Amino acid sequence: MKQHSPGFFIGIAASIILGFGVIAGIFLGLRSAQGLGYEPGVLQATKTGLNSATLNLSTYPDSMVCHADAGNPQITWVTYCPSTTWEVPANSIITVVIKQYDGASGLYNDFFQKVQGTVGGVAMYNNKPMSQINADDAAHTFTLQSQPDETNPIFVSVPLLGVADDAPIQANGYPTPNVIEFQFRTGPAGHVYIWHCYVPCGNDRESPYGFSGPMSTTGFMAGTMTVTNY
Repeated sequence: MKQHSPGFFIGIAASIILGFGVIAGIFLGLRSAQGLGYEPGVLQATKTGLNSATLNLSTYPDSMVCHADAGNPQITWVTYCPSTTWEVPANSIITVVIKQYDGASGLYNDFFQKVQGTVGGVAMYNNKPMSQINADDAAHTFTLQSQPDETNPIFVSVPLLGVADDAPIQANGYPTPNVIEFQFRTGPAGHVYIWHCYVPCGNDRESPYGFSGPMSTTGFMAGTMTVTNY
């Protein structure tokens, strides 16, 4: 087994603290009158049964699809699509299906290469079940987490596999996507969670360590999930 120095573990801890600090800042922004960046309309998960629903998402290497009228540099930013504000039914199993069109950027923190908080502890990558991917192969993450005072905490983190450089190009100009599918459970209604991508795919991989630009802007690589009754 590979041995790591104390500095390695300190680095991991520091990275996690930095990431959660970013999340706290985003949540405070969301609670303000204006929020941070673009506030999209609500994407409601499609109910598929009495206690089940599906949330269909995509991730793109630019914002041409979901922010076609954005100026520079926003039009070049990576983004989740069609919205980053989600609504899901209470006490249900939510199936998330993500079409991932972006290439790999890699992770600073190997903690996020693991699939966590999903039903069965796995995600399906192009129909293949996996519990983790190589850190260097991650394009983005789907990381859903709770406010510090949340009484019904949720933590779900799934790394999204980057498309290969030689992936076939589709008619829409994007490569054939990797399809990632997984499930998680919701609790009672009336709770709001925050989510964020932990791959440092911002405009500048220097300070603040790739978490600038789209990474710190709602409507692109951050948002909320509200659990409600419908």
